[in-house]
Amino acid sequence: MSEREILISGSGIAGLVLAWWLERYGFRPTIIEKSAELRTGGHAVDLWGTALDILEQMGLLAALEARRTQNDLGVMISPGLRPREIDLAEISREFAPRQIEIMRGELVSALEQNISSRVDIIFDNSISSIDERAGGLTVTFEKGGSCDFSLVVGADGQHSNVRRIGFGEEARFSHYLGGYICGYTIPAVRELQGRLYRYVVPNKTVVVFPIHQSEEIAVAFLFRRPNMLNLHHEDFDAQVRVLRETFSRESWKVPHLLDRLDCASGFYFDAISQIVMPSCLRGRIALVGDAGYCPAPAVGGGTSLAVIGAYILAGELAEASGDHRRGLQNYQDAVRCLVAQSRAIGPAVMASLLPRSNTSIWTGMLVLPLLLNLPSAIRHRVPLLPRQARRAMRAVSQTPIKQYRSPMAASEAPAGSGCLTAAPRMITAAWPSNSIRRNRIWQALPFESRWRR
Repeated sequence: MSEREILISGSGIAGLVLAWWLERYGFRPTIIEKSAELRTGGHAVDLWGTALDILEQMGLLAALEARRTQNDLGVMISPGLRPREIDLAEISREFAPRQIEIMRGELVSALEQNISSRVDIIFDNSISSIDERAGGLTVTFEKGGSCDFSLVVGADGQHSNVRRIGFGEEARFSHYLGGYICGYTIPAVRELQGRLYRYVVPNKTVVVFPIHQSEEIAVAFLFRRPNMLNLHHEDFDAQVRVLRETFSRESWKVPHLLDRLDCASGFYFDAISQIVMPSCLRGRIALVGDAGYCPAPAVGGGTSLAVIGAYILAGELAEASGDHRRGLQNYQDAVRCLVAQSRAIGPAVMASLLPRSNTSIWTGMLVLPLLLNLPSAIRHRVPLLPRQARRAMRAVSQTPIKQYRSPMAASEAPAGSGCLTAAPRMITAAWPSNSIRRNRIWQALPFESRWRR
């Protein structure tokens, strides 16, 4: 088995970015995804500064610009107060002069299209165990069979399966920040078009905005709760029940948004928690993105951090020239400071997203528009965001990155590297006989396992 065979768990943002760079450096990545297809749900995500530079090198900038949400104007609404318009673009310029907001599904789709002809994705399967042996790892799959890899990377999100297998239960590393987020999309509502709306009362916020690529609107509910709910993160019925109970007495459009749950798509519900680990490495196992250092959902920075981390991991492995220990350690050393800084974002932004009192809400609604209208020479001396959050966001947005050795073009890849030119397709029968590598992994899997090429 070659030192270049790498299994990535998770076909989300971190996994797809990592696979693209690994393949360009001549590695042979395979992605395994527990869902039956690419997961395109989720809320809007932000790409800042350095992360955009990386995606631009991947040839994706134009596609991402075309798919941006265009939510530059916001309206704040609170019972008893006149609605206030807010220039959201001006707020983001506090920490990221270059920024794109995009729906998570649009970003994942663009990334997958960028690698679909060159990287194999196993859908509808996952890892059940990882055993280290001399020279590599033996991975056993949930639906039967096993195969050898040189490295396994967990890019499988906040509730990482690889982290559980390799490092321990999630409770050891998950730090609850005192709230929950729930989101979904529903058919468009005419009076909620053209801008982002934010309804806020003490300890609760509802955000609604149009999705320009479809006839839908995205809805996000955030609320404080002192203690974590006794819910599994995949228990849909219980999550819907909690959401309805928490927001049942709210005004504005909230009752209508809750009534449309029956026709909603892309539903998600999760605790606003950070993943804090002393190390995201264990032998030949590594974690990247939310699996290893989630700064918390919905607070900002997590997506950009995942892109940066994936880029650095691939680059350090390439520069290590087969010495996986050196490559992995250099990756962890490179991201350690940035990860530590990013942990300040969650608690600080929670204070702004979920104010605890009417006084805080009213003060914010009165003062923020005034600050935004100050002359620019004065305005830039007055922070619009909590100082800790702004400092951490700037660190993520403006972090310097190395330019690693020139990527290996597909035509230069070693024989059997899996660099493909054919269009992507689903395979449910025998694997092509001209690929030794695919036959090796294919024979280790049960017949019904599905691959995407």
